[in-house]
Amino acid sequence: MTYKSQTVSAIVITENNASTIERALSSLHWVDELIVFDKGSTDGTLAIARAFTEKVYFHPSQNKTVVRRDALSMGACDWLFLVEPDEWVEEMLRHEIDGMLLNTPANLNGYIVPRILKFQNQWVNIPIGEEPTRQLRLVRKKQWEIGEDWNATLTVGGDVSKLDRPLGYAPYRTVEDLFTDVNTRSTVAAYRHLETHGTSTKDQGTFNLIIKTKLAGWNQFVLKGGLFKGITGQTIAMANTVGTFLKFAKVQSLTKK
Repeated sequence: MTYKSQTVSAIVITENNASTIERALSSLHWVDELIVFDKGSTDGTLAIARAFTEKVYFHPSQNKTVVRRDALSMGACDWLFLVEPDEWVEEMLRHEIDGMLLNTPANLNGYIVPRILKFQNQWVNIPIGEEPTRQLRLVRKKQWEIGEDWNATLTVGGDVSKLDRPLGYAPYRTVEDLFTDVNTRSTVAAYRHLETHGTSTKDQGTFNLIIKTKLAGWNQFVLKGGLFKGITGQTIAMANTVGTFLKFAKVQSLTKK
């Protein structure tokens, strides 16, 4: 039996995640409340979700900030745990959370949780794109906010601590899935760059594109160790390098328009 002094609501936001949602939800069997917010799945996601919880809701908005805010507002427990549909909670992370619930200071309102990518049956501690490897995911009820930025960033007032055990994360089944996502992310990153930095003649130069891509390659293959993590690590490193090239190539294209 698990003893804990506080309760946890897990919130999972879905959209056509039939290939991964079962693992995500089954890994959350220990929470006190499980909520699924769906944005319009047509692939069987809803049927799978309803096998795990009665609290499955449809949300028509494609605005990430609105959906996250409304989903977290549904949580009734002391703590709210935001989990993506292609993630899962490893057993050691569950035990760490259980221990945390026994002794959390009143001024501590959030926990940052690490994520580790699993691709082609190998764990690779290299983030995709510009995503951080650690994210605020576990927050105290009524102490959180969702930002209006591109990522709809979750924040809290008060102190934040870090958990050590990671969430598993496996968004890609194939190399094609990986590079399709990199292409999508590079478009978002290009618009974000222009929104933050505006247009400049520097961004229109071929030299800048080459330098940015070379620096990204050095960072991914050497500094982050992709070169030394087998074909899987090298594939992730190459995907991120290509993503940087596409980002600045799209910045050039959008600037010229």
